[in-house]
Amino acid sequence: MKVTQVCRRHSSTEKTYNVTMKITVFLLLLLVCSDSTAQTTPEADKEIQQPLPQDIRDLLKELAASVAQQKVEITFLKIENQAQEAKLEKQETEITKLKQQVEVKQVAFTVSLSAEGEITVGPFDTLSTLIFKHVVTNIGNAYNQNTGMFTAPVRGAYHFEWYIGAHGFVTAAVLVKNTEQIFLAYEQQSSGYGTSSSGATLLLEAGDTVFLQLWPQTKMYDNRHHHTTFSGRLLFTM
Repeated sequence: MKVTQVCRRHSSTEKTYNVTMKITVFLLLLLVCSDSTAQTTPEADKEIQQPLPQDIRDLLKELAASVAQQKVEITFLKIENQAQEAKLEKQETEITKLKQQVEVKQVAFTVSLSAEGEITVGPFDTLSTLIFKHVVTNIGNAYNQNTGMFTAPVRGAYHFEWYIGAHGFVTAAVLVKNTEQIFLAYEQQSSGYGTSSSGATLLLEAGDTVFLQLWPQTKMYDNRHHHTTFSGRLLFTM
């Protein structure tokens, strides 16, 4: 009786050992086969060709299904992450625009042609940009006194006005947006002093430039009383 029990236990242990060994050998063969440079042996080929036990096949099916599900989940996570990144970039762009609008909500400048003393500019054969040297106000620093150009810091509606002086000659100045001529102020004075003025409200994009140009074959006059001026301000952003 004892001998029979011992033999049964030995048989069960041997069976379990064989199944474990088969699984181990199979997994090792999978690792070896995954290497493109590995060479299989006849013994390994013979082991691969042998039918696998049902429990091992079931286990492999479960593993394959789990791997496939994980791949699908990873793909969806990547798509979701890309959508979240695009959403965050859009929000950051909107926040940046809002910050810019808040920072430049106050823009205004007033300048005159003469920094000191009496001056006469022109005449020139072609249009010439007027550089107003005397800066009275430049809130937002949008006017450049070195170039005479105003650069819009943000999209919005801006209003501009300019006054020009003539002293015994013809004077004319045109308001220019980028390369487009908007309005012309003109004054002809045969003797004595005279002035002319004009104004315009423009829709500007951020980066647009606005400036005054002296009309060909005309002159511009100014003195310490600052008769010739150029002003602009932001009315509201858009």
